Amino acid sequence: MPSVNTPHGQAPGEDGFTLTELAVVLVIVALVVGSLLIPLSAQIDIRKTSDTRTAMAEIREALLGFVAVNGRLPCPAAATLATAAAGAGRELNLSAGGNCLDLNGLPTEVGVLPWATLGVNETDGWGRRYTYRVTQQFATRVPPTVPGAGWPAPCNAGPNPVNAAFVLCSIGTLNVRSAAAPAGNVIGVQVPAVVISHGRNGNGGFTPQGTQLPIGADADEQDNQLTNGGLAMANTDFVSKTPTGTFDDELIWMSRVVLFNRLIIVGKLP
Repeated sequence: MPSVNTPHGQAPGEDGFTLTELAVVLVIVALVVGSLLIPLSAQIDIRKTSDTRTAMAEIREALLGFVAVNGRLPCPAAATLATAAAGAGRELNLSAGGNCLDLNGLPTEVGVLPWATLGVNETDGWGRRYTYRVTQQFATRVPPTVPGAGWPAPCNAGPNPVNAAFVLCSIGTLNVRSAAAPAGNVIGVQVPAVVISHGRNGNGGFTPQGTQLPIGADADEQDNQLTNGGLAMANTDFVSKTPTGTFDDELIWMSRVVLFNRLIIVGKLP
């Protein structure tokens, strides 16, 4: 019988692993071990951050859809109403002149995102509401007829009836910076509206029960938080930057150009 040449210690007919196969197995093992080295809490935070960013992208589209239908951005919702309370999640009332009013009947531009009005999720990945600030000119109710007594004339000559709360020369009053003023560079100038998730630490965010979490010590986060029991904000500057040990807010903002473009597409501007 002819002899069969086989590797030392290997029976005839057995196949060994090639170097390529061994390398693939080692890579798989390394990936599995590496994933196990990441703490479970960190994995959960990564997922919640991803979920929040996805939700905020949907919020941006919902705001643009609202603008296309109504010719304006929505007013904020009251931060202090519990989810089950009447009016929770709906944009605040408008005055006779078309301006947003808070629960005390005073003009306002701040609160939480009107999730029920927009048809989006109430909270971010950590269960806190989104803070929302809008420039009043971009949220003013569109008059049903030609502007007259009590209605400001548009800043350019447009067709009547007025189809939008703002016109091509309108500017927002909010700025987004890379750090608190005056140190931070302006990365979003004169924007009409800002939406904020207060991240994992939740500092300054409002819960579905209508209560506010404690204010954090980070100055950049403080620029993004409601004050005076949810009725005001520190200033018109907001901060968006890479997360740090004390800063983990997520922001989106509405660009004037994007709003103008959406209303031009649907024939409400210029």
